[in-house]
Amino acid sequence: MFRRILVPLDGSKTAEVVMPYATALANIYGSQIMLVSVSESAADASHIYETYLNSVAKKLRRQLKEWGETDEQYEVQTKVLVGTPPLEIVGFASKEKISIIVMASRGSSGEGPWLLGHIAAKVLRTTDRPVLLVRTPASDAALEQKKLVRKILVPLDGSKAGESALCYAERLAKTMSAEIVLIEVFEPVGTIGASGIFYTVRDDEAVRRTLMGYLDTIAQPIKEQGIKVSSVVTFGNPASQIMKYVEENSVDLITISSHGRSGMGRWVFGNVTDKILHTGDVAVLVVRTSEASCDVILSEHE
Repeated sequence: MFRRILVPLDGSKTAEVVMPYATALANIYGSQIMLVSVSESAADASHIYETYLNSVAKKLRRQLKEWGETDEQYEVQTKVLVGTPPLEIVGFASKEKISIIVMASRGSSGEGPWLLGHIAAKVLRTTDRPVLLVRTPASDAALEQKKLVRKILVPLDGSKAGESALCYAERLAKTMSAEIVLIEVFEPVGTIGASGIFYTVRDDEAVRRTLMGYLDTIAQPIKEQGIKVSSVVTFGNPASQIMKYVEENSVDLITISSHGRSGMGRWVFGNVTDKILHTGDVAVLVVRTSEASCDVILSEHE
């Protein structure tokens, strides 16, 4: 699924929290890993950048061996780019037919030439590639067991566009022996009466039955693949409820579409996704919205 993985680095330790995730994906899918750094000046794009990337590549090859594969089997390449970091990263990903961009989503370092979180946000807004954003290092237990993802949360809003992320969640769950949890959050609709009083109009049980029926329909073909899957319906602010579930249920990865709109829930994925990316510490895989079939979506970045 992910034949070519792009890992942008800024010279900081913060950026390198993604390396175990890149290693895990490469081991599963036989991926080529491309390590890049961006210099905003041609004069600076020389020995210091190349030395840093070569050092990281050496550590990555060693990690691939420790995780049970050889560096001869999976290629690790390095490249120093020159220009504006987000533009260069997105352009390189398109030109080189990158399958997924894996990068840290927060923080900056005095060691690094660019502000990591700021660049990640711009890359996410402009690329058409799936982007895996990692906020914190994987736990010691996950690294020791070489199992970074056990539970994948997939927020849905009832729209076909919002279901784009399902394709990736299913494939990851199958190859990583992970569980999928489908969640839909209903945000109540309010009206203002003649007296000026705000009323919330809803029937919780009727709404829950309707949404669970939708989620169960989505879950059935996933179950038929032998993947463990469950469904959850909650009420309230979508981003807050999603993150509450993450914190209370040991979720390892959120897989979500970049956009989507529901007729019933009335929330917009772009806004919810943005809030999720700025909350909590769990890794997030953001998938560009598409109404194409799963086979088409996955083949676009094979």
